Amino acid sequence: MANTAHHLDKHQSAPAVLTTERPLDPEAIRETVSALIAQGELALASEMTDLATVIHPNNESILALSALVAEVAQDWFKAHALLTRLRHLQGASITSETYRHEIRVLRCMGSNTQAIGLAQIALQKFPTDNVLQQEHEKLLSLFNTELGAVG
Repeated sequence: MANTAHHLDKHQSAPAVLTTERPLDPEAIRETVSALIAQGELALASEMTDLATVIHPNNESILALSALVAEVAQDWFKAHALLTRLRHLQGASITSETYRHEIRVLRCMGSNTQAIGLAQIALQKFPTDNVLQQEHEKLLSLFNTELGAVG
């Protein structure tokens, strides 16, 4: 935390949304991370979300924000871990957006078989979601291409 505070002091243009009235409140964290990303401070935004997930380990908005920052940073393993936590935390109230992001992250990791499996699960819950249908079709096409290359 001292490291993050040092960075915030160093960057005077960072918004002062983290105040004593709202110390590390999820909304203040979201506002600060958004401002940091807008300023091109991706590494600092990542540090902030790392801290936020320690302070708020079961907060869906913090996990989603942290996963998005990891995706922007192309830290696929971190994004996958965060999205998996989010998916388990959401349980029966999972959103199609959570599935979409995790499927894309799995694809970026080269885990197409896992991505196909997750897309099939997602389509059982959200059968009319066009984006999930398109992801599933792309994955099936990739999988069929890979099988054709082997055979």
